[in-house]
Amino acid sequence: MSKAEILKGKVPVTLLQEMCAKSKCSLPVYQFISDEISPHCANVKIFTYMVSALGKQARGVGRSKQDSKHEAAWQLIRLVLDLPPGEGDDMVDAAGDRGSLAALELGTDRVSQVRDICIQRNFPLPEIELVRNYGPSHAPVFEYECRIRDIVRRGTHATKKGAKQIACQEMIKTLQSMPVEEESLQVLTLDQAIEEADDTNENLIRTYREYTQSDNKKKLGVSLADRHTFFLELPQERIDQARQLLVNPDETVREKCLQIATALGLKSKIQLSNPNLPRNKGCYLSTFELVNPDYDCLIVGEGDTFYANVCDYFVRMLNIKVC
Repeated sequence: MSKAEILKGKVPVTLLQEMCAKSKCSLPVYQFISDEISPHCANVKIFTYMVSALGKQARGVGRSKQDSKHEAAWQLIRLVLDLPPGEGDDMVDAAGDRGSLAALELGTDRVSQVRDICIQRNFPLPEIELVRNYGPSHAPVFEYECRIRDIVRRGTHATKKGAKQIACQEMIKTLQSMPVEEESLQVLTLDQAIEEADDTNENLIRTYREYTQSDNKKKLGVSLADRHTFFLELPQERIDQARQLLVNPDETVREKCLQIATALGLKSKIQLSNPNLPRNKGCYLSTFELVNPDYDCLIVGEGDTFYANVCDYFVRMLNIKVC
């Protein structure tokens, strides 16, 4: 029989008292044993009670005196009825045990940590929501879900806060195990690194707190379908200048390609005949790359087609109608 079937909606303290009355024995005697700070979390206090009834004794531990009394009563009921741990007990016990895991160690806020990781890696902010709760009123179990795009991790605990922490801890483990794309890393000279750091450090957002307090509420994890909005959200004078350049018949396609990033106030890196991209014909491909922390863009082409590809890209992104 499960714990729920035995209790039948009653709390363990009440059921134990009824068992004593039916057996014409003395009522249960509860003795307070101790209260102490959890070694895993300085903000959590643990209470211990012992109950004596029906010639047996049992102890219970909980985060409140009432919880510890109910747990002690239930453990004694199990001894009297000679019950093995049921599935429901395992889930409740596991949820309580998880409160002593790393998710709750030293008061660490895993919710803030996973948000900080998303900010740093330009991921969408995590969605954290209650999936379900079950168990009796005196020993509830909460299950929370942490979702980032298609990645979902869950956590269960005797409290909502604990379940959130565990779900976020599992998500952090997943994010930290994701490989870093080494090909995206660039080797810069010392002068280039200093210049780039000076340009980006003031605007770089590293934590969720900085994100919430910043006026720069950029969208994290931009999807391909929404990428054109990145350019349309640039200063209007920059957009107008870029549009004038692209529709100017007096400028060659090559000059437009070389000037378009500057017109938009962005940095670009153009490498003609890139030796790392050889073609079978004995020539090399050229590359256009935006050097920008908010948006990655790489366009590859050959000869005059390369310049045309760059211009056509920005014509589409800026919604320009070319006659």
